[in-house]
Amino acid sequence: MIANNYFTDDEDLKLFFEHLIDWSSIVKATEGEEFFDHEHYKKTADPRFEMAPSNVQEAIELYRSSLESLGEFFGKEVSQLSQTMDKKHLRYENGKVIFPEETVFVYEKFRETGLMSYSISREAGGLALPATVGAFFVMIMARGDVSFCMTVTLLNLAQIVARFGSKEQIEEFAAKAALGKTLFAMALTEPDFGSDLNNVRTTATKIEDGSYRINGTKRFISQGCGLGPYPSSLLTLARTGKQNGGARGLSVFLVKSSDVTVAGIETKMGIHASPTCEIVYDNSYAELLGEEGLGLTRYTAGMTNFMRLGSAAGGPGGGAGGFYESKKYAEERIQFGKPIAEIPAVSEMLHKIQREVNAMRLLTFETARVVDMYQHHQIRMEKANKEDREIRKEERVKTWGNLASILTPIAKYYCSEEAHKCANLAIQIHGGAGYTEDYDVSRMFRDSRINTIYEGTSQIHVRIATGAIVAGMTADGNFRKYLETIQKEVKEPSSFLLEQWNLLESAIKIFKSIEREETKERVAENLMVLASRYLCGLLYERAILKLKEQEHESLHRWTDDCRAYLIDSTAIAKSCIYRIENAE
Repeated sequence: MIANNYFTDDEDLKLFFEHLIDWSSIVKATEGEEFFDHEHYKKTADPRFEMAPSNVQEAIELYRSSLESLGEFFGKEVSQLSQTMDKKHLRYENGKVIFPEETVFVYEKFRETGLMSYSISREAGGLALPATVGAFFVMIMARGDVSFCMTVTLLNLAQIVARFGSKEQIEEFAAKAALGKTLFAMALTEPDFGSDLNNVRTTATKIEDGSYRINGTKRFISQGCGLGPYPSSLLTLARTGKQNGGARGLSVFLVKSSDVTVAGIETKMGIHASPTCEIVYDNSYAELLGEEGLGLTRYTAGMTNFMRLGSAAGGPGGGAGGFYESKKYAEERIQFGKPIAEIPAVSEMLHKIQREVNAMRLLTFETARVVDMYQHHQIRMEKANKEDREIRKEERVKTWGNLASILTPIAKYYCSEEAHKCANLAIQIHGGAGYTEDYDVSRMFRDSRINTIYEGTSQIHVRIATGAIVAGMTADGNFRKYLETIQKEVKEPSSFLLEQWNLLESAIKIFKSIEREETKERVAENLMVLASRYLCGLLYERAILKLKEQEHESLHRWTDDCRAYLIDSTAIAKSCIYRIENAE
């Protein structure tokens, strides 16, 4: 793979950081207008809060330096071992998972950077960076290696413990993860129940000392075995109520990987360096996280939203890798007396990847911004022991939280699907060479496929989002108000964007008129595509206006890419509404 700094040498990613993101609002939403963590450090001198910024500019500099260091490490260290880790695979022997020595080596080296705990709170010793910066992190890491990116992203699930756990649990589980001494895994899926979490059968029984014992089996558990000498903490969804009690009887528990059995690992088509385990709980010791009965509605929701945003960010991360590897190959590969990059058909494929990657970035960063606008404030209210009812009614939490519940499944769906298409184009640009294992794009293609499946399949996210889109597009709906706010910023939208808006309005009206639910489900993805590409186009045109105001040198290329993206989207929108119109 190309060895350079995956942040500073990526012109468009750096452009997002320097010119397209409103850092002032994100910093203030994250740190609070009063910069609470910095004030805490001034009063207590607690070393965990030493890096807390005291103003907006200080925060931006912290973010920039962190991303520069991360880009250097993943571009020059992780990426250069990616092919080796993929080919060596993992081995399962006598109940243990054996990792390539390169994986353990790069993990330990990354620990030394101090960048691992990007989303974990300062209370637990983490960096407590905004979700927007977390999205940058995942984009850079996924470009370097998807498997290793998963390891680091899962470790940051410790933020759930820092948010809802007791002081003792924060120290025992979250603080150790912040130092990279332990990893994390999300143990939700069971052999017979994947996305259908309401019917989880794993049971937890409370004993006299207040702890629990868990029995059952979990399948497809990424990083459930830990990594080499570093164990995992498993956030385990188990039933404390009646077997047929649905979501109300489910709770989340903290279980150490030393207290379970790894029955085996999956042999997969991709992400070869990431272990996917079957975990057996046999009277395993467990600690309850938070309260009983809120496992699915509160704690699992927090985990899945975090991972959905990470999954969305992984799309343009992998897509950027495919673009730069393909660009290099196409500029060096000579056919018919010239580089194939000069052949119009190949040039169009390259430009398509580039514009789709930036559309994915726009959608991901916008989703992360929406999360930042309320989540940190919500957590501060939780830490102040405010009642749940009061928190839910708080205007900022209510408005931005409802919007985030729509945008996270849209972003996860769109970015995972489009990234795989980009990986497919990268193979095509390489031709026969791309179909061999000699080039990194073959691994990128295999690795990209999982993103449409884990953290909820694309079809699950279509089901979640389309209902929210239809409800949110009523006359006073939250999603409509949000889109209209961006429309006012764009002021003079292109004819393509106006046509897509009309098609979206018509599609929703027709969709609502379909009587049979089965028919709606069959065509729902068309509505999802229409809505997501319209939103991306809207964000693209808003970005163009910002670049125009700043007279940025990339304006001409971005304008051309935006126009091409909108033409693609309008054509796709027409095919989508045609399918919806003729559904019955």
